[in-house]
Amino acid sequence: MYVSHPVRRLREDPVPGESATLVVELGDRDADGFREAVAALDGEVTGDLQFDSYRVVLPQEAVDDLCSLDGLALVETANAVGYGGDAGEDVEDTSGDAA
Repeated sequence: MYVSHPVRRLREDPVPGESATLVVELGDRDADGFREAVAALDGEVTGDLQFDSYRVVLPQEAVDDLCSLDGLALVETANAVGYGGDAGEDVEDTSGDAA
């Protein structure tokens, strides 16, 4: 399973009382079982994404337990490129000027 660097840091040093918004891609785990596991960690699946992926909000203290679940393919922060975040790259508008 791939775990992004920011998620690894959350696993090692969670901030008590703070939540984390993550994107989880399922490997061979079924979606219903995944939703139940997230709920058991006091989390919530807040969005169904492409590629059998889900947006999850849960306490930072539960990130390590989430990453320990069997059958996951990927866990990364929700602000990664393609999931509503901005990686800070230059984007050209229709006039050709960098935005």
